[in-house]
Amino acid sequence: MKTDNLFYKLFQIEPSLVFDLMGLPVPNVAYQFQSLELKEFSLRLDGLFVPDSPDSKLPLILIEAQMQPDERLYTRIQNELSTYIHQYQPPNPVVVLVIYPERTTERPIANLSNYLAYWGVHRIYLAEIPAQKSLGGDLLRLMVLPPAQVVAVGQDLLRRIRQDGAPDDYVEWVVETLVRRFPQSARSKIMEMLGLVELKQTRFYQEVYGEGKVEGKVEGKAEGQREERREIARNLLKANFSPEQVAQLTRLPLAEVQELNSSQPGVAGARIPAVGGVDDHE
Repeated sequence: MKTDNLFYKLFQIEPSLVFDLMGLPVPNVAYQFQSLELKEFSLRLDGLFVPDSPDSKLPLILIEAQMQPDERLYTRIQNELSTYIHQYQPPNPVVVLVIYPERTTERPIANLSNYLAYWGVHRIYLAEIPAQKSLGGDLLRLMVLPPAQVVAVGQDLLRRIRQDGAPDDYVEWVVETLVRRFPQSARSKIMEMLGLVELKQTRFYQEVYGEGKVEGKVEGKAEGQREERREIARNLLKANFSPEQVAQLTRLPLAEVQELNSSQPGVAGARIPAVGGVDDHE
């Protein structure tokens, strides 16, 4: 999944997280991202995090999110930094934060430790961020957790966001991350899984049930009714509705829906939690 914008959005919401990840003191100054053109390479430097302050002691931070192996990453960083410093001659020190999902993604180079020290490169590995250490750290971990854990952790993060009175930008970030993690699922399904909308308010529910389409499809010959309902049930299960919800929507026995669910190819991961009846689901 394309992740650069996710990192930029989160760091813009919580700039202090960048400094925490690098183990640097957090300045009492706002930071924002800039996109600069590097003429020599005919490209733009997108991930430059700069302070809203004339203080030349504050660092400029180049953020590189490297979620796939790249043999030439460190060479590219060196070339970009050299060109940027030559072209713009910033008075501030420049440091680099490279974000890897895990250590195996990194492709070391000769004399790596000297390179890192010379160019001021800090590395973090998302899989190694301790759980429950900070809200920002747990948000980052959401990007690399096994799919079966993502929804439950996302729900827990939303509870913490509400309890902390954090801005709605955090909620949007969680939703966007799950949309990227599960590209086969529509945004509305993701919000249902996270409990952000009531089931009966969703477009999907209204299309297949609320507007009477389920009832219309199952009308007709008696021998065709059950198979029609079973087909609707399969589609609902694929859309990550729980067996309990599907049984209520299609009026099929729960045991039959569970049997359909177990026979679905590649059944895995979290489904929308069933809490009471359809009317009281959140």
